[in-house]
Amino acid sequence: MARKNRKHGYEGSRIMFWGVALGMLSATLALVYLGLYNTCDQIGARIKQLETNQVELRKHVVNEEHNWAIARAAPNLERLMARHGIVMSWPAPHDIIRLRPPPPADPVHYAWQDGTTRRD
Repeated sequence: MARKNRKHGYEGSRIMFWGVALGMLSATLALVYLGLYNTCDQIGARIKQLETNQVELRKHVVNEEHNWAIARAAPNLERLMARHGIVMSWPAPHDIIRLRPPPPADPVHYAWQDGTTRRD
């Protein structure tokens, strides 16, 4: 009877080694994928929350701008002055001083040496 050749006995362990390595690699890739998926899901939820918050803040800003425009209208100012006992009137047209903008100044002239500059 022939003796078994020892070098042929290691083939099973090679397949087992590569199987374990591929299993570990696939498990690692699956964990990385799940981690990225979870992170993206959390970021998406945060973006949705911030967009909702932005819409609410924009509505609040528009409402406050409208309230401010109403509050500074002339009839409301007169009503508020009457409520607080402030007696004021609009100035007469001859009492108004209108300022005109100053004429534009001459542009600054820089020294120019035929397009060349002197270097030391």
